[in-house]
Amino acid sequence: METEALEFLVRHLELGYYAEGAVILDPAQAEPKTFFIIQRGNVQVLPPDDAQGRSPQAVNLGPGECFSVGATLERRAVMSPYRATADTFCYELPAAHFPELLERSPVFGAFATRYLASMLRESRKQVRISTASAAVEQQAMGRPLASLIGRSAVTCPPQAPIGDVLRTMQERKIGSMLVVDEAGQLAGIFTRHDVLDRVALAQCSLARPVSEVMTPRPLTLPAEASAWEAALLIAHRGIRHIPVHDGAKVIGVVTERDLFALQRVSVRAINRTIAGAASVEELARAAGDIRRLARSLVGQGIAAEQLILIISALNDELTRRILDIEAGRFDLAGLRWCWLSFGSEGRYEQTISTDQDNGLLFEGDEAPEVLRQRLLPFALAVNRALDACGFPLCKGNIMAGNPQWCLSLGEWRQQFGRWVADTDPQALLHAVIFFDFRALYGQEDLAQVLRMHLTGLTRDNSRFQRQLAQYALETSPPLGRISDFVTEDDGEFRGTIDLKKSGARLFTDAARVLALAAGVAHTSTAQRLRQAGPLLNMAPVEIASAVDGFFFVQGLRLRTQMAMDSAAPAVNRICPDLLNEVDRRILKESLRQARKLQHRLELDYRL
Repeated sequence: METEALEFLVRHLELGYYAEGAVILDPAQAEPKTFFIIQRGNVQVLPPDDAQGRSPQAVNLGPGECFSVGATLERRAVMSPYRATADTFCYELPAAHFPELLERSPVFGAFATRYLASMLRESRKQVRISTASAAVEQQAMGRPLASLIGRSAVTCPPQAPIGDVLRTMQERKIGSMLVVDEAGQLAGIFTRHDVLDRVALAQCSLARPVSEVMTPRPLTLPAEASAWEAALLIAHRGIRHIPVHDGAKVIGVVTERDLFALQRVSVRAINRTIAGAASVEELARAAGDIRRLARSLVGQGIAAEQLILIISALNDELTRRILDIEAGRFDLAGLRWCWLSFGSEGRYEQTISTDQDNGLLFEGDEAPEVLRQRLLPFALAVNRALDACGFPLCKGNIMAGNPQWCLSLGEWRQQFGRWVADTDPQALLHAVIFFDFRALYGQEDLAQVLRMHLTGLTRDNSRFQRQLAQYALETSPPLGRISDFVTEDDGEFRGTIDLKKSGARLFTDAARVLALAAGVAHTSTAQRLRQAGPLLNMAPVEIASAVDGFFFVQGLRLRTQMAMDSAAPAVNRICPDLLNEVDRRILKESLRQARKLQHRLELDYRL
């Protein structure tokens, strides 16, 4: 903390003593009169049993830790008792001075704001505790890649003969050789897999330099990247070896085997199954594997951002393989087309339970209607195949097999233009769904042209941005004035909150407006916030807290979906009373972050 702020703190601190067993703060009391910093001893926070009678894990605070940030900030009673479990001394700051301390110390203010991030870590810890058998697995997959490298990098120069390289690989019992130039820079990688295709079958002389058969400029990751990031890269690109660098220096190689020895289910294996599938039936089994993997990872407490990316990446590969298979059954010669994903798939935010939102974009020399009639049977077949793989047909019929969403580039441009110009609520709803599009397969340059056209329509269009902002404010966070949450008050969903409509959507809608205002083309909610925030003068801690809040809601959705049939009507609903104390607190704070984003829109657009 800043010197001036520390001096202010010292002037107003007193030292308090609490004997072992003493209750320092209790939920029955009013808002805390004091902010505590533990000088010596130990304080235990023991949340009450949840609604199902399960005893939660106690949280212990030691010297240097403080409490209660949330209650003091919000001027409310604590939610759990704080009890000294040993003779304890605490520095005590009267709550009346707490707001001034926040003003005097931006560092302390940032700490208090980042309180959400610390609670998120505690929530993931609780999930891992509840699935103890997977805890060691998750800990391993969160390790930095540097810790997985068992030996120093084995390298050779580009001019090394292939035969010499193979002998070294055999002697050292390694599956790859890193090719490094005179400046010490990584020039390529040569693996055992390359031997068959590039040496044996190609009848390449072993005297030739390895540079002729290596893979140039291989994909790499930094030493501090996690095992999960490497797993995601493997799922995306189908590679087996990832060179790891520390700054400019290559320090070793992490292999597929290294990574997936850390977990029971192999992302690579699923990806391999998808790539080799020859029928929709085989892909349906792979889709089941994806859902089983997702449920396993949810149970391990994997961070929601990583998990959603893995699910989306595997679902993308499955959809591309379906398109490959079905495209071979139809005459599409001479057509330039691109399969578009909308909604959560377009935002890379698919969860375990997700339906279809897709369309077709095409271009050709014949009239659009003629080309459309050629493409529609293919699109319908793809929609049916996706349904067979567990992606239900869209109830709103937003699918490529619907002639309304199988359009030429010119027709999509006109449609986007009408939605931007129209003030009708239905046009705005279409804009919200379709403007989150991304290219999934085919001629991606067509989608790039369409994205540039959309950006030109919306970047400086303050009227349309204001309409979207109004739409984003239609749903308020379900936070109560007296109780913690506002839940459904009757019907079959009584006492629940819809985490999709009243949770994730709040962040998604706000981020869409901010992205349009900043000219950001990315469709992901998190990346929209991260890229648009600095351009709109949002503080880094504000951006980070909003992203953390969004992914906590998404993670809670995943955990809920894991526990029930994905087709159940309540698949996105939770009952706050059944949450443990930690998750209740984080959900409340996450929804406050959504409210902050909405408040920013209110100010920016004077709503």
